[in-house]
Amino acid sequence: MQDIQLIDNHLIQTVISKAGSSPRKRTNHNFHQLTEVYQRFLNVLMEDTYVSVHRHLSDPKHETFLILQGKVGFLIYDEEGNVKEKHLLSSEGPVYGIDIQPGVWHNLVCLSPVAVCFEGKSGPYIETTDKEFHSKYPSEGDPECAKTNESWKKLFQ
Repeated sequence: MQDIQLIDNHLIQTVISKAGSSPRKRTNHNFHQLTEVYQRFLNVLMEDTYVSVHRHLSDPKHETFLILQGKVGFLIYDEEGNVKEKHLLSSEGPVYGIDIQPGVWHNLVCLSPVAVCFEGKSGPYIETTDKEFHSKYPSEGDPECAKTNESWKKLFQ
């Protein structure tokens, strides 16, 4: 691991390029090893990506999101899967980010052609316990994802 990594335009453009060619229309650039207790990464989203409603409960994790470029809609849900709060996060403000407690149902929707987020959360990352998905919403890859994503975007119009 390098002693330092600059978060500069070259890095951001490289990660944007990877996200654009990804089938998921998003990608991460990790600054951490998966075993570290503080996970920090760039999460680059393209406007057609689908982020499932999820929470980090069984392996409790706080999460912080800061928007470096673009806009995202950040949605908070109740236990039944109803939207409880919506927050527009933008690199232009007035709200630049959000910090959430473990166990909060949430997701985000990209509201600009590209959004670059810096995320920090507790680790280590263990795929089988990292997150729980809400059963009310389609799983990533389901044909209903595009329609669901559009309905989330409309909440911010």
